[in-house]
Amino acid sequence: MMRIRKTCVVALLVLSVASLNSCIENNRGTGSGMVSDDYILKTAIKSFNLSFSQRTADSTQSPNATHLLIGSINDETFGNVYSSGASFIVPFSDSSDMGKTRILKDAYIKLSIDSTICIENSQEGIHQSIRIYEMLTPIDSSKRFCNSLKREDYSAQTITEGHPIIYGKGEIQIKLKDEYAEKLLATTNEEFEDLNLFLKRINGFYIETDSLLEGQKGGRLNYLNVGTSVIYLNYNMTDSARGIYGVDTTERFIFGYSTAFNFFRTGASHLVKERATDLLYIESLSGIKPHICAMDLKNMFEQWIEKEGLNDNTAIILSRAEIRLPYEMPANSDDFDKFQPKLIYPFTRDSKAESDSLKQYFPLPEVHYAANKGGVNRSLKYYSLDITSYCQSLIDMEVAEITPALDLWLAPMEGYIESNGATSYFMDNRNFKRGFLNGPEAERKPELILTYTLMPK
Repeated sequence: MMRIRKTCVVALLVLSVASLNSCIENNRGTGSGMVSDDYILKTAIKSFNLSFSQRTADSTQSPNATHLLIGSINDETFGNVYSSGASFIVPFSDSSDMGKTRILKDAYIKLSIDSTICIENSQEGIHQSIRIYEMLTPIDSSKRFCNSLKREDYSAQTITEGHPIIYGKGEIQIKLKDEYAEKLLATTNEEFEDLNLFLKRINGFYIETDSLLEGQKGGRLNYLNVGTSVIYLNYNMTDSARGIYGVDTTERFIFGYSTAFNFFRTGASHLVKERATDLLYIESLSGIKPHICAMDLKNMFEQWIEKEGLNDNTAIILSRAEIRLPYEMPANSDDFDKFQPKLIYPFTRDSKAESDSLKQYFPLPEVHYAANKGGVNRSLKYYSLDITSYCQSLIDMEVAEITPALDLWLAPMEGYIESNGATSYFMDNRNFKRGFLNGPEAERKPELILTYTLMPK
């Protein structure tokens, strides 16, 4: 009887607690209205149509750590592309001693071709004349632009025998003239030990091929490997102090040490326009680029701010600014895969003066942390370029602060992983890339999409 009573008491307690809980209302509006609407952040999206001009880059940085690019090709839309290059020669060994008496036998260079670029497959094996000259001036930072080489920088005559031909693959062996070989034969022990001493006397080689004639189709660009092309110097050595008399031996020198400097020009000047229409043309190297005027962007932002009635007491905070560059898939998908840029990103141009013929291009600094670095969305057929920090700065600037140095040049971009694991980004000055994007008058237009909030200052 006692156990039944306890059970009833527990049951009554549970029922009473449950009835109390059911009487408490859950008011989800508690606290609302206590914060002013001025302090509630609201996200909005604004899209702008973009205007472009089409300009050639003319001058771009040209050093290449992996390849020397030589040859010429002709594209029916973009015109003729031509490239030549120069690089260092250095001793293979830092401890050679070529003896007291040296008698030259012969010398030759083996050039190693890594790969080629052809618009038409039928051009892969065509023969191209190749000419090698002695550099007369040092290969230094003054040669770092694609248009910085002058005719007086290299010898009037080639330093090779005969008329060498390349066919676009493998290796080619080219005999050097004795006059030049004697200069290598004169290398001292001190020059073997101290590379700077050697480079003061031996400036390197400049290499070029024939350019295609106006209207000539086809052609080929060749990538020569940097650091794997070798000069073989064969000579007879006598050094009585070491008991060496009349011994035939070979000394090796490396062509392409560390860096190649490529000098290229493109023929797309006929595509230059002040206002692009239905198509945007884009090309790597020094070719044609879509160009956005920073002042046009600033005026566009100012008109939007005025139309929205935003005053000086309101701050516009961007969470994202994205350029979308749509394109249409061509009938020839193989051509698209081969030549269409993988990345397109905005660059700004730096020069001492706008009239300066030597200009450097740098990607926007935010490329290092942007989510979208100009990659292509193949399913939706557009490139996505994050430029949030750039647009925020432009909005915050005064009109008087806007200069052409803030203009954007959209260009194919390459990434390079440094030895420390960091990635460096640069305008593509290594590969021939070209493509077509939709212009401002196309059905699917380029857009700038801002995602933003408004805050009281």
